[in-house]
Amino acid sequence: MNPLDPRVTIVWRLSGLILALPATAIAGLVEAVVLAPEGIRLFAPGVIAGLVALCTLGFAILWPGLRYRFWRWGVEDDRVLIEKGVLWRSRSLIPRVRIQHVDTRTSPLQRSLRLASLVIYTAGTRGADVEIPGLAADDAERLREELARLEETDDRA
Repeated sequence: MNPLDPRVTIVWRLSGLILALPATAIAGLVEAVVLAPEGIRLFAPGVIAGLVALCTLGFAILWPGLRYRFWRWGVEDDRVLIEKGVLWRSRSLIPRVRIQHVDTRTSPLQRSLRLASLVIYTAGTRGADVEIPGLAADDAERLREELARLEETDDRA
């Protein structure tokens, strides 16, 4: 089983930090606009916003490392395997014959780090697409071509 590219933790951390900013701002606004005018003081001014900032920043910094640690993927002759999950773990086995097509997807942040996600679309309704995030862009392209080539072979057989 293969790990993701370690640079994916940078993408995940920056994404988490971007989400932490509005959460902290909302907590500060609620504290200043809703609680303060009503005379409700649960703590000293700014403590709620500070706690929200501390929790969201801690989560944004620590969670990606754990998430990376438990993400594994592999391609075998007859299937693609994906293992993931920190608290709730899942193991997916995607039979090669069920793969309909494969795409690569990148965000601006991923492109800046030369990363890509591989998206595998399968026949069926449950989990009709599966994403492997955080692959080196060249590896994602190579893997996409490999899986597409395998499907062409299956179509001719």
